[in-house]
Amino acid sequence: MNILDKIKGRTNIDIDIDIFVERLKKDFSIDTIADKEKKELANEEMLNSIYEVLILILDKINQDKVPVGLYTTWLEMVRDYWYLNKYDKKYVSNIDAEGNQSSNIRVKSIQVGDTTTTFADTSSQIDINGTTYDTGTIDFDEDMLIEKYKKRLYKHRKMRW
Repeated sequence: MNILDKIKGRTNIDIDIDIFVERLKKDFSIDTIADKEKKELANEEMLNSIYEVLILILDKINQDKVPVGLYTTWLEMVRDYWYLNKYDKKYVSNIDAEGNQSSNIRVKSIQVGDTTTTFADTSSQIDINGTTYDTGTIDFDEDMLIEKYKKRLYKHRKMRW
């Protein structure tokens, strides 16, 4: 049994996993990878990320299958998982990085009386689903991912006795 079959077996029948996977491939720009071997590795890592987030969700909500109501949450959690583990830098070359380097510079503070402007380098920051993470200092932890989506997950949680 391959990983895609495992994912389909743990997902509500109303969720089309093939569309889910294709959407993430597009979001992660996996189809733009020129190297065939690297593209296969990225695709495999994406499927592993989907499965690992699936297990995190199921452990938190105490259900056997991911309900339809968690489709968007699952998608966003996989995106966070992908970027926080820096798979985008590992597999997909960033074409925009060769462009304008000044786009990573932002104003940190302005002092009006003496006309002093301080700039901050934001190249080590990443914005994921509206939350900015400092990738240079972040230690990825699955609990952090669960904590961010806890309210949405708890709406689908079943109590264990």
